[in-house]
Amino acid sequence: MRKPNCLSIVETKKLWEIAIEFLTRIDSALIEYNLKFAYIMLKFAKLERLSFNKIKKFVFVSCFNDIGRLHLNQEKSSKSIETYLFLKYFSPLKDFSNVLLEKTLYDKSSKYRRDALRFKICMDYTKNLVLYNDKDKALSYLIPENYVDVDFRKLSKLVKSSDLLHELHSMNYKDQVYQVMGYSIFKDREKEELIEMLSSLFEMYSVQTLYHSKVTAYTAYYLARKMRVNKEQIKKLYIGALCHDLGKVCIPLSILEKNGKLTPEEYEIMKTHVTHSKEILQHELNFDIIEIAYRHHERIDGTGYPNMVPGERMTLEQKIMQVSDVYSALIAKRSYKDEFSITDTMNILFEEANNKKFDMSVVEMLNKYSKKVVKSTNKLMEEANNTYSKISNERNKLIEFYEKRPELKSIDLYD
Repeated sequence: MRKPNCLSIVETKKLWEIAIEFLTRIDSALIEYNLKFAYIMLKFAKLERLSFNKIKKFVFVSCFNDIGRLHLNQEKSSKSIETYLFLKYFSPLKDFSNVLLEKTLYDKSSKYRRDALRFKICMDYTKNLVLYNDKDKALSYLIPENYVDVDFRKLSKLVKSSDLLHELHSMNYKDQVYQVMGYSIFKDREKEELIEMLSSLFEMYSVQTLYHSKVTAYTAYYLARKMRVNKEQIKKLYIGALCHDLGKVCIPLSILEKNGKLTPEEYEIMKTHVTHSKEILQHELNFDIIEIAYRHHERIDGTGYPNMVPGERMTLEQKIMQVSDVYSALIAKRSYKDEFSITDTMNILFEEANNKKFDMSVVEMLNKYSKKVVKSTNKLMEEANNTYSKISNERNKLIEFYEKRPELKSIDLYD
């Protein structure tokens, strides 16, 4: 499926910082912990004289080590299994995510075995350091024999030559981690996957929105092309659409996935997601992109939220975003409703356009090309369902593997 090349208007570093800010909204203490882990991993990898490409991968995995906590509604699964699955299927790292799995440590045929040992030794040391607040004591609790094929002396040298507690308390460690992630070593295809990964961050949080952001983004992209929007603005629209619902991570799942109509109080809480999205994206993306995401619930008659912006103060891209968002929501099945047919969907959109909620020209364009859009978005949803099917199958295999090998368990960093 054709997608815009957005690499010219968004830096890899910015995408990474948005993802970090997203995770901070879930648990700020947890992401602080992972950044410390990433810093120790970074210093150890440098002592090991690893390539910068390998170092960056280690830092990336360390920072997102807890992303799997968003999907722990899976029975018998674990944080590290879910993190592994997310990084494998939604990030540019793919196979490198194997370092998260305990089974990799015991698979002598795996090319990631030594990297998994490096990951584990730094993870175990970070856990002890935070627990005991003593760098030497943290080292003394590690058993060298548990990290065969990794030079334990390198970690000892790191501990002796660095004032790790001071560095972690000074916050200088964050600057160094951010600096590493600021260098772009990903190929263009992998950078595109980083952009796609942003919408997948929220999909891991709420299964009710499996492909909503991607369908919204594609629909907006298609309509913008047909309406001859400037190419650079189309790219901004596409990114804004992918990121528009990130703020829902701040909404309780009891509200987000409620099986029924929201109470007035719950609806007011739900409405705050647009402000949370803006705050997550603030300072990291172009202003136009942020406003596209922020205004997706505004209506041209001035009755939308959060600021009741009238149509004359909206850009065409914002109006396209609003229609695309509602189209995507209507055709999807949610906890509180079944999916609507394209006929019913268009009837609702035309009714809203007649009531001055949506721009009629955008609705008419969607109607004109509805068969094409439906065909493409159905394919997109089918691809998403196939991906989640693969994830489910691999998850079950991993759980079965660990159940047969009780002496092993997938690595969980933070209890």
